[in-house]
Amino acid sequence: MKRTHIRATRLVAASAALGLALTCGTAHAAGKPSKEPKGSLTQYALSPGLLKITGGRTAGNPTQVHGVLGMPKGKGPHPVAVVMHGAHHNCVTAKKGDGITQNPVKTAWPLVCAKPGKKEKGVGPDYLRQDAGLSHVVEALTRKGFVAVSIDVVSPEIWWGGETDPVKGYTDLVDAHLRLLSDLNKGVSHGLKIPDVKGRIDTSRVGLVGHSRGGGYVLSQKAAQRKGLFGAVAIEPAEYAEKATHKVPVLNIRGGCDEDTGPDAGLTTVKGLAKSGRTKVAADVLLPGAGHTMMNTNLAPARKDGSVGECKRAKVAKPAAARDQVAQLTAAFLEQALHKAGSYRLPAVKGLAPKGGNLRKGGPAVTFREARPETYADPHRIRETVSKERLLPAIPKTLKVNKTPDAGI
Repeated sequence: MKRTHIRATRLVAASAALGLALTCGTAHAAGKPSKEPKGSLTQYALSPGLLKITGGRTAGNPTQVHGVLGMPKGKGPHPVAVVMHGAHHNCVTAKKGDGITQNPVKTAWPLVCAKPGKKEKGVGPDYLRQDAGLSHVVEALTRKGFVAVSIDVVSPEIWWGGETDPVKGYTDLVDAHLRLLSDLNKGVSHGLKIPDVKGRIDTSRVGLVGHSRGGGYVLSQKAAQRKGLFGAVAIEPAEYAEKATHKVPVLNIRGGCDEDTGPDAGLTTVKGLAKSGRTKVAADVLLPGAGHTMMNTNLAPARKDGSVGECKRAKVAKPAAARDQVAQLTAAFLEQALHKAGSYRLPAVKGLAPKGGNLRKGGPAVTFREARPETYADPHRIRETVSKERLLPAIPKTLKVNKTPDAGI
């Protein structure tokens, strides 16, 4: 979303979905997969908690602690990639035609959404698990050997407990989920049933990936300061009004039909980063025909007539193919960033024709190679594990929650 101080829509998720080995995934992308998937996916949910991101004016903001975790094959320990979604509609009555797919991954959270079976002004009963909407990105990263996790970052953009500080909110949530991964690596399960993780996770090496507002955070100066950061990917970012200061390889991915942040999302920021000389790789890639909401499987990918943004139906990419292209680009870029590649060869899925390269003069070349389409697990079929343990402080029973903070959310 575009605003300098975006105040999301009504989001935040609870627990839903299921988990399953990647080898059982239903196809989200057309064509035959190039190889057998590797690893496993699990959706997890811990008890909701409190984020102190409201400047001290209130106790804080409630948040769900949800994630989709991908564990690769191999002994490891494997580096981590954290994936963050954008600020999209939430607390809805899930139905086709309101910007949501007909069957989104959802749960109930009556603290911030409507109580099931009860009408409440301005909110519906369905809390969307937007983290599950990016499970294809997690899966692609897992195939490349990363412990990848898509996390619920609804709370930083919603004013349930007062005006939030989004940058602090994203940072605190990334920290919390990294603590969870660190504990899982030590054999501390927090009540979650995720098999074969002990000793296999290396949280000292972290890659960041974000779509929309999540992408804006990835390009932020705070994200650039993260200890152990080896690479960053911003997908159609809704940016903050600040210069990027990254010293690691950065990839910006733009959608040619982006109806939200626009076809030039992130371009000026990455050009500035390239000019600064801070990093040797400040890459930018344009995907003709790709839209914004089609990147998240919970969201309606196009208008009823098939058009997206300024693009008529004939110019719009197939949503599943666009998601596959983004997932493959993301995973391949971070893999090569991790290994400090002397040049980058990124996958170009047939029919998508990505364009771009490294904007840093004299930096490693970024070119494309032909790639086969991949298939991805249906988010509804991913195995789920739920625990009542807490990763964050408990939400005070006395906390006043405004379910309809203002018309802009």
